[in-house]
Amino acid sequence: MNIAVLMLALLTETAFSAQTEPQWIAQGKDLKAAGNASGALKAFEQAATLNPKSAALQDEVGFLLAVLGRQDEAIRRFDGAIDLDSAYAPAYFHLGVAQWLKHDPDRAIPSLRRAVKLDPKNAEYRYRLGSMLYDVGHDDEALPELKTSSTLDPKRAETWNQLGLVEQHRGDHAAARDAYRRAVQLMPGDIKFRNNFGFALVDSGAASEGIAEFERILKQDPENRPAQINIGYAYLQKGDYDRAVVQFRRLLAENPNLPVVHYDLGLALKQKDQLEAARKEFREALRLDPEMVEAYYTLGITAWQDGDFDQTIDAMRNAVKRKPGYAEAHFMLGTALKQRGDLAEAAGALAEAIRLNPNTPGPFNTLAQIRQAQGDREGAKALFAQAAEVKRRAEAEQARRLGTMGPAVPAMPNARH
Repeated sequence: MNIAVLMLALLTETAFSAQTEPQWIAQGKDLKAAGNASGALKAFEQAATLNPKSAALQDEVGFLLAVLGRQDEAIRRFDGAIDLDSAYAPAYFHLGVAQWLKHDPDRAIPSLRRAVKLDPKNAEYRYRLGSMLYDVGHDDEALPELKTSSTLDPKRAETWNQLGLVEQHRGDHAAARDAYRRAVQLMPGDIKFRNNFGFALVDSGAASEGIAEFERILKQDPENRPAQINIGYAYLQKGDYDRAVVQFRRLLAENPNLPVVHYDLGLALKQKDQLEAARKEFREALRLDPEMVEAYYTLGITAWQDGDFDQTIDAMRNAVKRKPGYAEAHFMLGTALKQRGDLAEAAGALAEAIRLNPNTPGPFNTLAQIRQAQGDREGAKALFAQAAEVKRRAEAEQARRLGTMGPAVPAMPNARH
């Protein structure tokens, strides 16, 4: 090697190794800002070598490792940062995200909770925690986290959209609509947010407004399948079953392998009293998606209306097999079994419906009729009384919500008004 080249290499290496921690950090930040994660990682690793007691540097190295897809190494770095400083919130946050990416919610969520506890005014931490809680089905815990995040950072559209998802899943369609509206106002060009908003409008009784949102999407993206399906759903909710049928059949002509469209078409045909045609669509939806629980339930209801109790029983058994906590399906299963004369099995299904949802009078009354047929007059009397009490409480609650006096109902013995 040329002696001059060798000397230059040695001088460069010496200068490289002589850089101070602040210089490495500054270089790492510049490379990170330029999108050079690999280069930034090397710079921050050098800084961390010079200052191995820095939790912030360990966390930064872990973050860059995670960006490069090296999750296991990243997690070790985050753990190391926490060992150095157990109150360093960013390390808990990054650790939680890395654990989530490894599909380990049992560890990810506690890590995020710790980050939030250490830095309760961090909107990002609360947003991520709320999103994780929603994804694992803990809506009631997700809701306050997302509400707090939206208060801390009201201009983040993603938070409002996530809040809308939680409210929608909880059944509060008005709250979901308002949250989605904020998301759309902040990011009007986001098709996903606008589709969610339109769907919430339909579910909250504003189907025409929902259709207008879906049409805006189709102007931007004429082939947007969710918007096309949702227009049909909006017609369905409006009671315009003819237009719903036309929309769903057009979609199926283009792609016959859409289970949700077969299901929605079945709903529209059912409302038009075309029961056999509706059952055919529900069966096709289930052929394409055998886990569509609502299709089993609605197929069973339609079969019941058609007088086919055997198919009702079969459909409801499939529904409760896939969703054991489906109280309405247990109730309908018990009702169909009673109609067929299978009283013992019917009683079991009705008892399960009551256990799952003791706030509906129907299962109490139907089970009372079975007890009566079995000669258990005292058991039947007690169940009829329970049904009447459940009905009374439901009507009183409805009256309270409406702010009016409820309909008169016979007082139970020893009941207090």
